[in-house]
Amino acid sequence: MLRALFLMEQHIGHQTYYENLRRFTVQEPDLHCIWVPITYKHGSRLLDLAPGLSSHMRGTLQGAIQVRHALSSEDYDVAFFNTQVPAALADSRLWQRPFVIATDITPIQYDVMASKYGHVPDQIGPVANYKHRVNVAALRGAARVLPWSKWARDSLVSDYGVAADRVDIVPPGVDLGLWRAVRRRPEGPLRILFVGGDFERKGGATLLAAFRSLPSGMAELHLVTRATISSEEGVYLYNAMRPNSPELIALYHASHVFVLPTDAEAFGIAAIEASAAGLALITTAVGGLRDVVSDGRTGFFIPPRDPETLGERLRTLAGNPSLREMMGRAARARAEQLFSAQRNAARVIAHLRDVARI
Repeated sequence: MLRALFLMEQHIGHQTYYENLRRFTVQEPDLHCIWVPITYKHGSRLLDLAPGLSSHMRGTLQGAIQVRHALSSEDYDVAFFNTQVPAALADSRLWQRPFVIATDITPIQYDVMASKYGHVPDQIGPVANYKHRVNVAALRGAARVLPWSKWARDSLVSDYGVAADRVDIVPPGVDLGLWRAVRRRPEGPLRILFVGGDFERKGGATLLAAFRSLPSGMAELHLVTRATISSEEGVYLYNAMRPNSPELIALYHASHVFVLPTDAEAFGIAAIEASAAGLALITTAVGGLRDVVSDGRTGFFIPPRDPETLGERLRTLAGNPSLREMMGRAARARAEQLFSAQRNAARVIAHLRDVARI
């Protein structure tokens, strides 16, 4: 029996990954999973009361407490981290058993995208050097590193010196039984779907500008986001959709095209959900999205912040139902090949078994 300890960050995107991975690991024989959500909250009461600590520092310290407590108190053979952050917080307890790290983005890549995420990189100096050394040690020390994309893999090898033979691209997946392709009625306005909590970073303003350039009645726009958007004709707002919920899946099934004109993106799980649902996609060739969309086959790449090109692509798809149907079929086939949560969860477990030798 393999005892696997899963230390799982709960940020948006990673929470969906956690839920999908957990759903399909229960099907694995001779596997005992210990799930530890890393929330960076509800750690030490002393930290909650400590004066002078920023909320970021308090969250980091509470995350470290959660990780270290799990590593000390649980009986396990191998540990799995869904990002390198909790591994970097683990101190010497990290090295007591083999461990595997998955990641959608490396710290260096995150720093490059910093302004888009509201992140302030550390200035060159002792603190930045220390953090880099800790990340290098964790990533090089992992028995396996499982990046979600070629983009992340390249950074692991070139920026962090991780041995290429210990790196295997294992993207997140979706439940292909839930996220299925359906026949869509070709008539009526083009139904455009956008799913992105961070409306600005994910190109919501670009999409709104492109939508407003379309002839009246050509399309309707459905926005799933945390943002508050002013009411206007043809725009529908959803602020309370939950990941994998029947309501969200039904919205994908009712749409004709998925649009994510994002400025910066580590991967974009919503884009693989759209692929599985058989939607043509329009997005930008940033981060791991290069692995999701096949330009001209499953959808279109456009430059970031380019409402004119986006508007042209939307008019093309609005006027050509057979093209968007063809792209949707190709997107579904790509999801079946690359983004099955069941198959990719089995790949993760195979790596855990291999490094634990059980």
